[in-house]
Amino acid sequence: MGPSVPHRRRRPPAAPVGAGPVGAGPVVAGPIVAGPIVAGPIVAGPIVAADWSGAATGERRHLWLAEWQPAAAAVVGVAPTTRTGAAERVLALAEADDRLLAGFDFSFSLPEWWLRSSGITSVSELWADGARLERWLAECAPPFWGRPGRRRPVPPAAGCPELRRTEVAACRAALPHRPKSTFQVGGAGAVGTASLRGMPVLSRLRRAGMAVWPFHAAGAGPVVTEVWPRLATGSVVKSRSDARLRWLKSRRHLLAPAVLARAAASADAFDAVAAALQLAQWGTLPLVDVTDPTVVLEGWIYGVPFPGK
Repeated sequence: MGPSVPHRRRRPPAAPVGAGPVGAGPVVAGPIVAGPIVAGPIVAGPIVAADWSGAATGERRHLWLAEWQPAAAAVVGVAPTTRTGAAERVLALAEADDRLLAGFDFSFSLPEWWLRSSGITSVSELWADGARLERWLAECAPPFWGRPGRRRPVPPAAGCPELRRTEVAACRAALPHRPKSTFQVGGAGAVGTASLRGMPVLSRLRRAGMAVWPFHAAGAGPVVTEVWPRLATGSVVKSRSDARLRWLKSRRHLLAPAVLARAAASADAFDAVAAALQLAQWGTLPLVDVTDPTVVLEGWIYGVPFPGK
């Protein structure tokens, strides 16, 4: 289960991934920022952001953690890890400083209609049943798709959208990329496998006392949010190291030199660093309490505006 997370406790955390100590603080769904990170308030607490992986083996090749240290006003470390290692690192940082803000790059839930048709009434039920999540991946039965021989259902059945409301809201924004459906568990750009294998980590963090926004009210303690690095990187061609390097160099004052080098060399490290910078810029805003029943079940991507906001 892991240690419970105390409140208002301060002690130096272990050295950050890939460098020396680290950094977060609570948030609100704010405007989408698809371009350069502009001058603005910076969070007072530590931040950790993950570019996630659902790989059954060798996840360290693709799962990276980036850490922001408020004292340095910079991302001071980025390094590969495992899903278990990521959970343990986040818990250690939360124990050291309850202002921690963590961001994970995977879907925290699924469309409401699918959860209700599966008899799932809360995300706690969804996250806690790892066997069911693995069965959905192995069977890849509709509405899941992407495995060999499992094509995307086109069009989706009436009343059975493939996107959550937050992803629909992101699609309406003027972005060069659109979020993928969590039902896609294989093929180019698939996010489903990483998401389904990340949900048990959310269960572990929640049991340890962390709030997972927007499902739980964000009080004085550490918070976990869903992030989408494309909100920070916009049209950057992440597969090209020269494009990554240009984007990073424009933010070199916010990056330790070793972080810049690692993020330029790896698209996955790049995404983790971009997410950390995104959280650092927006993380001074309070995380709003959400009562909308669909959002409380489906979740929301940090940074995507709520309808009507």
